[in-house]
Amino acid sequence: MIPFMDQPSPVLSWMLAGAAVVIIGIAKSGFGSGVAIVAIPMFVLAYGDASHAVGVLLPLLIAADIFSFLHHRGKWDRQNMRVLWPGSLAGVVLGSALVYWLMGMPRLWWMPGGAGAADSSRVAATKAHLQVGIGAVCLLYVVGDFVKARFAPAWRVRANYATGSFAGGIAAVLSTLAHAGGPPVTIYLLGQQLAKEAFVATAVVYFFMLNVVKLLPYAALGLIDTATLWQGLWLLPLVPVGTRLGVLLMHRMNERAFRTAILVIVLLSGLKFVFQM
Repeated sequence: MIPFMDQPSPVLSWMLAGAAVVIIGIAKSGFGSGVAIVAIPMFVLAYGDASHAVGVLLPLLIAADIFSFLHHRGKWDRQNMRVLWPGSLAGVVLGSALVYWLMGMPRLWWMPGGAGAADSSRVAATKAHLQVGIGAVCLLYVVGDFVKARFAPAWRVRANYATGSFAGGIAAVLSTLAHAGGPPVTIYLLGQQLAKEAFVATAVVYFFMLNVVKLLPYAALGLIDTATLWQGLWLLPLVPVGTRLGVLLMHRMNERAFRTAILVIVLLSGLKFVFQM
């Protein structure tokens, strides 16, 4: 089935989702992976269903990660990769529990008795809860980006298990909720004054691995299934298009203007979802 044909405005939904995937590619290759958060509200608006949107988006994020991973392999900081992961794994578990709670704690397919039938009121409540949760994460992202720009360059952080677990845990919770774990890890790595190549490579590889780990709870929660994978395949060709555009635009487009536009979209989307405007 062709995606979005059941939406009130299929053309608009295609435009929103297509633009979101291109932005993901641009962000990963040219402007920093964090701004890819704008894809989350755009996907929610395109699908009209937050749980379906985050499920479709995860494999597309992994596809974009692969392009960057291949370019940066072997260049990451190994100490950071070690210390980030204990907290990250715990954060994925906590984030998955929060997603399950926001979904209204339905009986899932792998539970005894199989999936429970959801009534219409529960479905409506689930969509509302998830959209509010995603909206809150969008607003936190804007605050985090401001904190990073204002304070992170002056911070000094040691890469140890205490600091790494804290940063990784927060990033993993936000990433599991709404693919929005960029600011905590970015602030953490910036505070170590890493060389640019090591900084970019560490962030790229970390989020590639984190997104792969998230596949298991997303599948268990029913956020990824054959339908979401099929719809993602329709959008997959746009990932390398965005990646290529990111490389071309990196030295031709004002990064500050690009990031400011992204932050405005994320802020307005967050306000819309939180306050159900």
